[in-house]
Amino acid sequence: MDWSIRPRAHTCAGSGRDFADGQVVYTVLVAVDNGMERRDFSEEVWEKVEARPTYFCFWKGKFRSRPPEPEKEPPAARAEAELRRRLAQPVQTESPEARVIFLFALLLERRKVLLVRERTTGPEGRVTVYEHKMTGEVILVPEPEVRLSEVDQLRSEVESLAAAWGA
Repeated sequence: MDWSIRPRAHTCAGSGRDFADGQVVYTVLVAVDNGMERRDFSEEVWEKVEARPTYFCFWKGKFRSRPPEPEKEPPAARAEAELRRRLAQPVQTESPEARVIFLFALLLERRKVLLVRERTTGPEGRVTVYEHKMTGEVILVPEPEVRLSEVDQLRSEVESLAAAWGA
């Protein structure tokens, strides 16, 4: 007997009409010559007893349209692209821009995209030396002084950036 799994249909086997998201659907397994066949019926059609096929088993559920396609570019990839774009321009160590860059680097460090190779102090202040895990590329990120009183401001800067991305 063929027991292959088949997804729920998008149309009613009895009426041929498309299911709506959240609509009650009755699913039946019907014995056919070469195994089992799945058929899905709307509640309206199922209530008509004469329209029901002779079935092996049945169950009731709700139709769910397909989930949205996953985002093509994950947030870490967007953060990485944004970090690269921002580092391509000169940045003052204590500028608001430096704080956002530092935050992107921390995000990528936590996601294990960037590896910390060294933390050092140079003429312009503290700097973290990162290595990109996949490419081996070295990235220098200035570490700005972020005071506890500035955390809310940094959060709003990041939120506005995320809104600009459509996240």
